[in-house]
Amino acid sequence: GVTATPTLNQVTAVATPTSDNTPDYTFYSSEAGTITYGGSCSSSDTSATAGNNTITFNALADGTYSNCVISVTDNANNTSNNLLVSSFTIDTTAPTLSQVTAVFTNNDTTPSYTFSSNEAGNISYGGSCSSSTTSAITDNNTITFNTLSAGTYSNCTINVTDAASNTSDTLTINSFSVGAIILFNQ
Repeated sequence: GVTATPTLNQVTAVATPTSDNTPDYTFYSSEAGTITYGGSCSSSDTSATAGNNTITFNALADGTYSNCVISVTDNANNTSNNLLVSSFTIDTTAPTLSQVTAVFTNNDTTPSYTFSSNEAGNISYGGSCSSSTTSAITDNNTITFNTLSAGTYSNCTINVTDAASNTSDTLTINSFSVGAIILFNQ
């Protein structure tokens, strides 16, 4: 008789980077059989059907996974070639922010502020301050606030969200004042 070997193809890769440390992966198998895992990935899903199969990997630590393979062995003991899972990165860690240079109280209506982030990402602003700078790099970031009217600003905040959608704790910008403070003597 003719013996066929299962053929496998990737259908849906793991989104990368992802903050999901038990990501799903979908592959096509031409035959039903038993799934075997190799490399750094494993799963409790061990049965494949003919057609598309969605499996969930067991919990993975943060890092990049480029050596994960899947094979299927049919009921006649024919084993497919290894299907290499497209490389993906798990990132469950939010950026960490810290103040580098405080905003100084002065007459500058577009003051600057410097903070550091240990991850690149998108900056969001809270409170009364905003800036046209919306991207953070892994290092020190100096932002210039959009024009502020005279007054004291104590509610300004920054967050950074990385590529895996992890959002930092809120960094509260030091309280500062804009504009001349005039004291009238009686």
